[in-house]
Amino acid sequence: MAKEISAGIEQAYYERTDLLVVALTGRTGSGCTTTAGVFTKEYSELVVSEGDLPKPEDRKLLIAKSFLEKAWVPFKAITVSTVILSYLFAHGDEDIRAFFKRHKVEDSSIDSLLGEFQILRKDKNYPAFVDCVVHDQKQHGPDAWTFYNNMLSPVAQKTKSMLGAIYGPVFQELGDNIRYSGSALSNKINQDELFSLIRRVKRLVKAAFKHDSSLPRQSTRIIIDAIRNPLELLYMRDQFAAFYAIAITADDDDRIARLESLALNKKDIQKIDSKEASGKKSLKSYENFVSQNIQECIQKSDLFFANSGRPEEFATNIRGINAQVIRYTALMVRPGLVTPTRDERCMQLAFVAKVNSGCISRQVGATVADEGGSIKAVGWNDVPKGQVPCLLRDVSNLLSGGDTVAFSYYERTDPKLRRNLENDFAGRSSLKVATGLPCPYCFKDAYNAINDDDNNQVHTRSLHAEENAFLQLAKYGNSGIQGGVLYTTASPCELCSKKAFQLGIKEVIYIDPYPGISSTHVLRSGEEVMQPKLRLFNGAIGHAYHRLYESIFPIKDEYRARLSVDPQGRLL
Repeated sequence: MAKEISAGIEQAYYERTDLLVVALTGRTGSGCTTTAGVFTKEYSELVVSEGDLPKPEDRKLLIAKSFLEKAWVPFKAITVSTVILSYLFAHGDEDIRAFFKRHKVEDSSIDSLLGEFQILRKDKNYPAFVDCVVHDQKQHGPDAWTFYNNMLSPVAQKTKSMLGAIYGPVFQELGDNIRYSGSALSNKINQDELFSLIRRVKRLVKAAFKHDSSLPRQSTRIIIDAIRNPLELLYMRDQFAAFYAIAITADDDDRIARLESLALNKKDIQKIDSKEASGKKSLKSYENFVSQNIQECIQKSDLFFANSGRPEEFATNIRGINAQVIRYTALMVRPGLVTPTRDERCMQLAFVAKVNSGCISRQVGATVADEGGSIKAVGWNDVPKGQVPCLLRDVSNLLSGGDTVAFSYYERTDPKLRRNLENDFAGRSSLKVATGLPCPYCFKDAYNAINDDDNNQVHTRSLHAEENAFLQLAKYGNSGIQGGVLYTTASPCELCSKKAFQLGIKEVIYIDPYPGISSTHVLRSGEEVMQPKLRLFNGAIGHAYHRLYESIFPIKDEYRARLSVDPQGRLL
């Protein structure tokens, strides 16, 4: 019986990880491709610097390393830009030539690329690739994966080298076209093709799994480089039970230095950054609906790998990435192997707090911890106590004259604001009839619209998450937070940064940079010893926090069952 129990435990773990899919996201230069390369290596190549981490974390890394020596399986890589390239095969040579000519690619380079395409179309496995990824004929999976891995991927690398600095903008346009229309060369809107690109990625994942299925108990592990549309990220999460999204983040100065080391000039970098720039993208245009939205992808990620460091520090940086890959792969395969870090524990509370926010623009959470990591305050962006958050207000009630508790005197009486709302929300009744949904509105946006001031943040109804956390300290009494740590799911704005400085916060740990000058101006002023240190968050939050750190079986019972059978399967 002991042997059967031990085998049953192994089967339970295997069923969780027979197909493990990890997707990367992050801004250009943050290190997605480098990180993807780490996942594909043999375990012996993953060198780390032991002793660099604080004592408890160093011990945890040693446990993860020891486990993965037996459990490591190199990941197979799927590159989204390579999948985008495969869409060009459906077009004639002249249409492809015209596209690249428009991007000022030389004729000789285009001829070379078209020659590569001809070879690919004649490959014996190309029909299987088309049948698998276009027509979803799963039986062709093994040959489709062979074509992708052995033929298509090398051509994609040649294409990247050929295009140089314009590679990013060209493939961004091709990717957006595919989400518009299902075609790489057309931006005609066809809503049915919104998930065309990520659906092809999904079918390639299953092709790789099919390719490995002939081997007994072979675990297939896939790394996807990189998803940059949040709807595609959510799509993959719905498709695969063992799916994790990892955001690779880096200090902006370091990221730009890396791009410059790749011979990109300031104009090239600005062009890339303007496409990927942080900031909320309105869904008023279909273009924003289908295009890259790195900020939202980062916000929806499960894990965060901090990857700051200059190009000349690559050897040190890669050891840091190796350590993160080892720790979190071990946890994906064996949940509960080690416990969370202090940063994860504190940031998880901020992440949980943010969903309390009734702000309809963006939800943010924050926690304040003392020097020992004990939480002293929790906050989220929301209206002052006693007021009704925007999510729970219906503009129809405002315009009909009801609900005096939810709406201010100004909102109920200002004719200019009310006229503007009547125009902007003319379809509110149809929405209610068709869907049963209420129609909340953002006061800040409405007020700024009537004053022609899109960027004014003063008139938001909500207190910021960090501000709310600080006010809890003052409201309910506290011994002080001098030398404490602020955790925020975004990063503090200029106003909240000043408050953090005044409170004596020694460190600010954040996930997503705020588009302002708080980090370079407010927090980098005055005596250096008084300036809070800024640090990108590293670790797991949200659902992943529980999936990685909650063990499948009670640890004591599992080990007792395993100890009753020796490695040769004999009862002890």
